[in-house]
Amino acid sequence: MALKLIKLVFKFGRLLALTPAKIEQNGLVFPSKIYALLWIILFSTGVSISAIYRKASYEKLSPVILIIQVATDTVLFILNISTIIITATKRHQWNRFINILKYLKNSNEKGDLFWFFPFLLTNVIFVVRLTYYTYIGAQTMGVDFFKLYAVEYFQFYAQFIVYYLIYEFLSLILNGFTDLSKTMCKLLKMRCNRLHKLSFKKLKSDFCALAECVEIFNNTFAWLLLLSMGFTALQPLAYMQYLISGKRNSIPIIIHRIMFITWHLVGTFNGVFICDLTEQRVKAMRMVAYQTVANFDGEKEVEELKKLINVINDNFPHFTAARYFDLNRKTILGVFNAFFTFLIVVIQFETMHN
Repeated sequence: MALKLIKLVFKFGRLLALTPAKIEQNGLVFPSKIYALLWIILFSTGVSISAIYRKASYEKLSPVILIIQVATDTVLFILNISTIIITATKRHQWNRFINILKYLKNSNEKGDLFWFFPFLLTNVIFVVRLTYYTYIGAQTMGVDFFKLYAVEYFQFYAQFIVYYLIYEFLSLILNGFTDLSKTMCKLLKMRCNRLHKLSFKKLKSDFCALAECVEIFNNTFAWLLLLSMGFTALQPLAYMQYLISGKRNSIPIIIHRIMFITWHLVGTFNGVFICDLTEQRVKAMRMVAYQTVANFDGEKEVEELKKLINVINDNFPHFTAARYFDLNRKTILGVFNAFFTFLIVVIQFETMHN
């Protein structure tokens, strides 16, 4: 069911060269890279034209807000381009990731008639939010709004695809470790040593496969997640400054900004929460194994458990943001701490400027 959903996301992402052109096939590598290059050119051209139109409005901004806005636009553009480049250059890792998940997928998994509903619902929310954004922009700026911000429709949808893929892949990894934990607990309740030995061997093999998935995820999505966190921290700074200073504030605009901030906070930090939950799940699994080793009398069972513990310790899943820092709940607190600290600095500079 989850893999069906990922394939559906791939079909949408493929239109913007955000996902591999073909999964499990090796025939269209060169054309897909040309298509990726085409979208890089289109994104670059669109952002450049938009920047020219925005120049007049940017000149009216205070120096601090101007720096924040330019940094935000730059991070979003780098995120879009990086997604296309990573897709084009790491296609084999995508294939390896999908193949491992297929191998670990529960064969008894039942089909669901509404398996596509989560993706459909989030698309509807995205369209509603963007429609409201368009309504407000067209009312305040008229046709000029589309000259300034039309390219963002593609940029934000590309970012949405990244959000959703990160969420789905992390959810599959989390579910995989959860299933392994349940399997281990069932094995510990059994007393057939032969079955233990064969079952623990598969358990160790599946754990290593999931650990490889984590490594592929870090190599593929960690940089994109870091950029998403940067964008999520920067854009609300300007919005919060407007809210505090009272500039350009009306009820519809305030509603839009709250929707915008909430959307990106959920999209970015939802993945961080899953990373933290995955590590906690594996730690709990390891703790059960340690406790069982301390209580077991059977030497063969203890030996298999010790081997499993060694496998867990050697392949413990660590999620990182491009290897700059670990992804866990402390990361969220750190981002909010930096956000509010910088917000205070921005307000002080704005006060001095005015």
